[in-house]
Formats: sequence, C-alpha cells, structure tokens
Amino acid sequence: MSKVGFGAYRVSNQSKEHKEALNYALEEGVTLIDTSSNYTDGESEKLIGEVLADKETKPFLVSKVGYIQGRNLEVLKELNQQGKAVDELVIINEGLKHSIHPDFIEDQIKRTLKRLGVEAIDAYLLHNPEYYLKTEDSSKEEYYSRIKKAFEKMEDLVERGLIFSYGVSSNTFVDPKEEHTSTDLDVLVGAARSIKKNHHFRYIQFPMNILEMGALERQYEGEHLIERAQTFGLKTIINRPLNCFTEQGLLRLETYTVDSLYNDPTFADKLFNELIEPLVIKWLEVREDEQDKLFDIPLMRQVSQVWSKQNSKDAVDQVFFGHFFPLVASIWGRSLTPEESQKFYELYEHALEFSKVNMNKRALQFEKQAIDKGLLLESEKTLSQKVIEKYASFGVDYILVGMRKKDYVKDLKDYF
Repeated sequence: MSKVGFGAYRVSNQSKEHKEALNYALEEGVTLIDTSSNYTDGESEKLIGEVLADKETKPFLVSKVGYIQGRNLEVLKELNQQGKAVDELVIINEGLKHSIHPDFIEDQIKRTLKRLGVEAIDAYLLHNPEYYLKTEDSSKEEYYSRIKKAFEKMEDLVERGLIFSYGVSSNTFVDPKEEHTSTDLDVLVGAARSIKKNHHFRYIQFPMNILEMGALERQYEGEHLIERAQTFGLKTIINRPLNCFTEQGLLRLETYTVDSLYNDPTFADKLFNELIEPLVIKWLEVREDEQDKLFDIPLMRQVSQVWSKQNSKDAVDQVFFGHFFPLVASIWGRSLTPEESQKFYELYEHALEFSKVNMNKRALQFEKQAIDKGLLLESEKTLSQKVIEKYASFGVDYILVGMRKKDYVKDLKDYF
C-alpha cells in the first residue's frame, strides 16, 4: 500500500471539491483510504462508495466504529427498543454517545458496507474506545473486558466474510501507561490471543506529529509503541501528522498559497470598515439613541480586533458562526435577505485567507527552528513533505493525511 493514505475525515459526498480530490488521489496512485461511520454523519463513506463504484482497482479500505452522533442517535434508539446495545453505553453529552457493544458493531458494519458499496472491508477499527475511561467510576478491568467482547465480535465478522482484519484507533496509545485513560497495546494483543491463536487483530492507529511524539516513548520494556507493534506483527497507522495542538493553538505543518494583499494590516482594516458599513447603518436605524454606537458593544469591538488574526479555519468559524453572525442576526432581525448578508460572508471568506497567512507565518517559523535544531533537513521540499519523510524514518507503516483539495493531493502524490 501507499505510505501516505487518504484521510477522509470531514469529506462529504455533498462536496464536488472533495470528490475531485479523492478521484485525483486514486488516479495518482493512493491505495489506502481511511474513514469512519461518523465522519460527516456517514457522508464520508458515501463519497468513497460513489467514487469507487466507477473504479476497477479497489484501494485498501479502513473504517471505524464507536461514535454515536447525528443519525446514529436514532439508530441507537431503535436498537435499544429491540433490547440491543443497551449495556456498556457511554454517554458523553446529549448529542454524543459511544459504544463498542457487539450489537452496535453488528448494526454499524452493515451500514458501512452499504455506504461504501462493497461486500467486505479490509480493516475495521474500534474508534476511540477510551471514551469509557473518561467516565466516573470507570476501571481498566472493565475497559479491557469491553474491548475483548468487541474483538470476539470482530472475529465473527471475519468468519462471515464482512471484514478481513480489525484493530483499534486510540488517541491514548501514546499516553504514559500509568495514566488511567491510556491504552496498553500488550493487553490488547493478549485479549486477541485469548480469543484465537491465529487472530485477525492487525492494525493500530494513533496521533503523531513532529511536536507530539508520545509514540516514541520507550514504555514497552525498552521498546516504543511503533517497535512494540512491529514485535507483534501489527501495522501502524498515524493520524494528525500535519496538525499539532500547542499552547498557542493549532500549528499546521503546511504552507498555503495566498495573495500578498492579505499580508497588509492596512488592507484588513479598510476591508473590515467597508464590509461592516451596512451593519453600522442598520444599527442606527433600529436604535432610538444614535449616541449608542455599535462598537460600544464589547463583542463587536472584540470581533473587529481578532477577525483577521486567527490561526486556523476552525478558529475563524468560531469567531463568525459562534459570535459575529448571531450578532448580525440579532441586530437585523428576520428581515435579513441573502443579498444583504453577502458582505458579511465576504468578510468571512477574507478572514479565511488571513488565517492562511497567519498559519504560514507560524509554520515557516517552526520550520526554521526545526532545521536549526537538526530535527528536519534543509531542502527544496515543502514543509509537509519534510515532516512526512521524518515520520517514515521512525518506522510507521502508513500516514493518513486529510486531502479535501486537489492541491493537498498534488503536494504529497510522490509518497503514494
């Protein structure tokens, strides 16, 4: 399989751009696609199924089970009414639950196969089972008992020809083993061996990037997680290779092409004042006291200061969808037309461009520091290419990269 796999988190069959990116990746030689039943509420698997329907050569398919959100909340309700998947349910909040109960796995694999349009998938992973360990009164003994039951179900799915192998995707493989929420690979292998000598537990997936190197801590009798997996004959898949979570927020290990206009703070101020003018006018229309200015509102003042200074799309979304757009709606009322809202969405689109500039600055600063310290080699390659090669040097088998755009595919196609 290709060293770099197509990570299908956040892709949807509703997006033409996502479909083009996946098609292009397959044309360029990608042979591994990773998804999950909960990614974009099943639309990720649907996209993959729609694209693969026209392909003669089929890639290695990985999907995952465990999350209950969106449409799956109704699925769970129906199962519970039948007396199924009632036990061992983890309730995170009203809109998010989690289960690796055999009944739930049985239901989900059928839905996954239907969405993907295949009779069997290559690897089926338990998706972040450690959610249980975050609940009150949880115990490691119960945690591994639940995983063993899930493994027994997975072996049953193998015997029935619905999957060819299985594994676990856990964010806590890389945590210190003494922590309560950590997941111990030795215990999982022991569980699989206790079920069947020639078991089909073959894959583990975990986060790893240049700043989050827990997978290289030697906690397994002198071996680190990757070496331990190799000792057991398991394949390793890493996720989040280009997204580092730091105290200063997200550090994206990639650079973007952006118009030089977005490097100009003066342009940002001018643009904001121009696009915000309709809101100022509306504010004056609906206020009896014209001395009460729009920018006297703390939220409006804060938005004006931070709108162009965010370091990620998610941060921009939080500013606009979490604060600014609701404020616009409260001022305008129900009379806001699509034409009137256009300038506010233009401001949002420009904020996304500014975020790319800000991400570029942080990424290039990090790249320089990493080269100076000998962590990365200086070359003409892009930052994302440099770090991908670094991960490969650690012995990981597969590296998942989210590639929702053709440009992302182009950057890494030499590693397929």
